[in-house]
Amino acid sequence: MADKIKAAGKINAGGKKIRMGQAVRQVTVDAGLLPKVAGVPNAKATEAKGAEGKAAEGKARVSVVSPVTPSVLAMRKSMKQQSAQAKVAKVTAAIEAGSVPAAEAKALVLAHLAKIAGTSAVAEKLYRSQHLEAFGGRTPAQLVRAGELRALLVHLSAAMPAAKA
Repeated sequence: MADKIKAAGKINAGGKKIRMGQAVRQVTVDAGLLPKVAGVPNAKATEAKGAEGKAAEGKARVSVVSPVTPSVLAMRKSMKQQSAQAKVAKVTAAIEAGSVPAAEAKALVLAHLAKIAGTSAVAEKLYRSQHLEAFGGRTPAQLVRAGELRALLVHLSAAMPAAKA
């Protein structure tokens, strides 16, 4: 199959998938620089031809794949940022509409509490037993069950800078 690819004028990248933005070039190198595989003769070195058509001893043709270009990296970073912004917008819209399922609401509150408390174990304890004076002494778990997720998240967001200081 490799012969068919070479015959079609395409470069074989050694079985690795070539990603977008990667240039491939075949070069001739000293066969002594290539890694040795036990029991397998270096077929590429014996196939390589010199400039006059003679077999070039100790030479091998290898494919060199360049790293991804900076423009492709910038595009990928931009796409990740857009995806994250879309997810945040979707969650925000669900919170505003009051349509966040209870399990997701709990996970969201626990994530905020973990940022404040430092660990998920402490966040779980705070979620169940921390009485918030701003909400009449109710716990975050009671607020989530009552559908007051938006107000609770605003309160926790306001509390985060105080916890870091």
